Amino acid sequence: MSGILKIGLIIILLLFLIRKKWDLGLVLFLGAALTEILFRLDVRAFGRDVFQASKAGDTLSLVGIFWLVIYLGNFLGQKQYFRIMIDALKRLVPDARLILALPPAFIGLLPVFAGAMLSAPIIEEAGRRWNLKPAWKTFLNYWFRHIWEYTWPLYANLIIAAAVLKIPILRISLHQLPFTLLAAGVGLFVLFRNVPALPRESRDGRKRAAVARLLYSLWPILLVIVLIFALRLKMLLALGLTALATQFLSRMSLKERAGLVLKSLDWKSGILIISVMVFKQILGTSGALEAVGRAVPPHGAGAYMLLFAAPFIIAWLTGVNQAYVGISFPMLLPVFGEANPDMVLIVFAYVSGFCGILLSPAHLCLVTTIEYFKSSFNDVYRILVAPVAAIWAAALLMLIVFKVIL
Repeated sequence: MSGILKIGLIIILLLFLIRKKWDLGLVLFLGAALTEILFRLDVRAFGRDVFQASKAGDTLSLVGIFWLVIYLGNFLGQKQYFRIMIDALKRLVPDARLILALPPAFIGLLPVFAGAMLSAPIIEEAGRRWNLKPAWKTFLNYWFRHIWEYTWPLYANLIIAAAVLKIPILRISLHQLPFTLLAAGVGLFVLFRNVPALPRESRDGRKRAAVARLLYSLWPILLVIVLIFALRLKMLLALGLTALATQFLSRMSLKERAGLVLKSLDWKSGILIISVMVFKQILGTSGALEAVGRAVPPHGAGAYMLLFAAPFIIAWLTGVNQAYVGISFPMLLPVFGEANPDMVLIVFAYVSGFCGILLSPAHLCLVTTIEYFKSSFNDVYRILVAPVAAIWAAALLMLIVFKVIL
């Protein structure tokens, strides 16, 4: 059996198990085991690789980052910071239509499970003023919730991508920042074109108080931003210091503090990270990546097609960010360039995968939001497809300009 057929068999098995709702960490570990069987069949070497990848500093650091991000999400939810933020926004926005965009966008700054549901009640209430149809409320809540996933370094897909590629996460974030700006612009264009303006309401003039409450509601996120971007601290340290600050500066009983910490030590997330790193290690040591490199030249139309198809198909079929990055990016390393990864190719593959996520009928945020607003996939897709196509077209244009024309 040729190497590329073996890789195809591994991907098919992974997709099948994910569609069967198996735990993603277990699925990736089984994928690593199947890779070992198909390419090398050396039990001792497999055990050694699993042990080395599991205890590596990068792996343990990644687990810590994941748990701290989960902790901050739990903290903000438990202390009602989201509610404070939305109340402040209502007093500050100059155009009432921005209430349909800003709440999901602000909540999107902190990755939380099915996070679109946090802002859905706000959009439901705000949408009454325009008598918006369910599909429009679904789109606005869903779209603006996800504008940050191209660049915000707290998202799992970016964290995993940086670990797999062995490049600083800020490098990926800065290269993909234009796509967050583009997504925000496309969303606002659709919003302002399809939702009429309302007469400006008089406000009570307490803008300073509202700004103060907004900053207060976001202080843990703002602290992380300052520590990472201004002081250049590593993400694990920045998140750890922020978590300590929440413990010292917040009034909580000892039981609440302990419960918050224990709730955030999600063993499934830990297993997922370890499995991703084990999968990457086995792909490298077993010769599977060499098989991909031999089958697909690192340049040209075939490589570009693979950069789109692999992440997009995996993302669309699974609806899981970590899956398309964790499965496709290790396999695409020969195309990216392992010694000095090509950022243009990385951005194109990442955006292609995330477009698959946005359109996936298995994406939890999309499914739960459609259910909440009593909408339908067909009605939402009629609105969603064009903005997603605009994002991917921009990525394709970038690829053509920097890799074909220049």
